[in-house]
Amino acid sequence: MKQLRFIIAAAVMTAALVMVSGCAMKWDVARLESKLDSLQVEQRQMMMTTMRLDSLLNSESEASLKLRAEIRSSLTDLTEQVRIMQATMNDLQDRVRLIGGRGTVPVTPPVGADTGAAAAATPSVDCQTLYDDSFVNIRREKYEDAIRGFNDFLKYCGIHEAAADARFWIGEAYYSMENYKEAIAQFEMLIKDYPKSVKRAGAMYKMARSHEELGQKNEAKKNFEKLIDEFPNTLEASQAKQKLKDLK
Repeated sequence: MKQLRFIIAAAVMTAALVMVSGCAMKWDVARLESKLDSLQVEQRQMMMTTMRLDSLLNSESEASLKLRAEIRSSLTDLTEQVRIMQATMNDLQDRVRLIGGRGTVPVTPPVGADTGAAAAATPSVDCQTLYDDSFVNIRREKYEDAIRGFNDFLKYCGIHEAAADARFWIGEAYYSMENYKEAIAQFEMLIKDYPKSVKRAGAMYKMARSHEELGQKNEAKKNFEKLIDEFPNTLEASQAKQKLKDLK
């Protein structure tokens, strides 16, 4: 900028001297034309620089917005992974507890279940092994095998302590397969049939997320709000609060 001001001042002074003397030499005219040419070149360069700066600022702004969006998305994904890991850890702890006290753990049948008929219809099935094998398939992302296994578990071991967990993992498998309608159906059954299950908060969150994925914004918001109201101090509630902000 200083150089530009200097060139302008010099050009003006030269022009003034020419006008005052009235007898400009050819070299004076040539020098003036040269300075004007330099001024025009400098002007063009500044315009190009300004355009590049504007472009750079705009691209940085867009990049900044994109970066923030990516960070938020990554944070959401990370939090979701933490939630799944926590659910997995809880499930494994339950498995250890059940194995250690096999036969002494109280059974929690689903609401309205005919426990007598269920017991009579149960063939010789190792419920623990069936559940564990299905759970391993979830971790290996063999979702269809996991769904079949957990459905067999619910069929033959429906009054088992882990029945609510089996229903949750069926819903989780469908969610992972992006079959959100079936995932919602499974999570709704868990919430309805097992009102005291520790998996209720997780089921409500994933049900809301399924509605969100289906573009059912109002249903998603309704389920997130219900989750926050019923389970305010859970990780799922924290995630639901962030989701509600995103859905506004």
